[in-house]
Amino acid sequence: MTMSKYAPAYLATLTAAVVAVALAVFIANAVVDPLWYFGGNKVGTVNYAFNERLSKTNLFLSKKDRYDCVIFGDSRVTLLPENKIEGYKCFNFAFSAGKAAEAVAYARFLRAHDFRPKLVIMGVPGAAFRERIGGTDIPAFIREGDKPKSPYLAYLSIDTLRMSLQTLFGKSPLDRVYDRQFICHVAPGAPAYDPAKPIRDLFADRFVAKQRVSFYDEMRSIFPDAVLAGYVPPISAWAIDAYAEKGWLDEYVEVLHLASTKFDRFVDYGVPSAMTMDRSNTYDGTHYSEPANTIIARNLLNGGSDGSLNLKTMNAAEVHRAYAQRLGGYDTALSVLSGR
Repeated sequence: MTMSKYAPAYLATLTAAVVAVALAVFIANAVVDPLWYFGGNKVGTVNYAFNERLSKTNLFLSKKDRYDCVIFGDSRVTLLPENKIEGYKCFNFAFSAGKAAEAVAYARFLRAHDFRPKLVIMGVPGAAFRERIGGTDIPAFIREGDKPKSPYLAYLSIDTLRMSLQTLFGKSPLDRVYDRQFICHVAPGAPAYDPAKPIRDLFADRFVAKQRVSFYDEMRSIFPDAVLAGYVPPISAWAIDAYAEKGWLDEYVEVLHLASTKFDRFVDYGVPSAMTMDRSNTYDGTHYSEPANTIIARNLLNGGSDGSLNLKTMNAAEVHRAYAQRLGGYDTALSVLSGR
């Protein structure tokens, strides 16, 4: 009898407590905004990348009418400052382990949402043409041309609350962070690059998957009116020297030149140069500094600079010779600093 009398009060109190907790969780998540639904972190100076495939989609859809340019690529390309591409308003849609097949899927998604860019930039690393590169990670809503989960559901999650708390009090889950304007930076505390230590997955596989250049044909078919610009992100000159030592350099250069034929503009920043010989420009031999990426962004559309190669003005034999000459010119420094 007594329990029956107080049951409604207990239920009301319990319901109020649940609602209060849910509201608190939602507010905390919305303020920190770890999945970038509402413009990012409102209480700090950085935005961590917990799920770039989702968070960048959320960010883009919230202000897609601002842009006339899109950038695709992997984690190396996330560091390309979109605000330094002169004459365009670019959105950097690159994400960790991004592949050309994923870029095509996202491009179809953007097209389905009435996005018609004037310029498409794609990072084209040699690693894109390894025989085995692993699978893709394309969210269902991207494949179906739908919208991401509503923030009013996503931000009621305790898992998302953990992301918010990590943003406020923990370390970045990646070796990159984004500022309030969502420009990507190398995370504080990144190690110094040591050429004597081989780059991870340097010899993961050979560069023989020429058929993947077809993805760039698909990109052109999705955005037929856009200028299609590609570039090879910088990679340590010691890595290129290692490919030459292993006998893989010819196929590496050949597939990059083949890829260049699919683009209106194509610049190779991976060729040995002062940029890729400067160890202070990179923390691991493949992810390059903000100053280096600023140079790339400012010069990509005018044929490159700082020792890069404009592959649109060179035939394959000329590119081969340029690589051989550069390696020859740096031979002593490469040998000394790599411990050979």
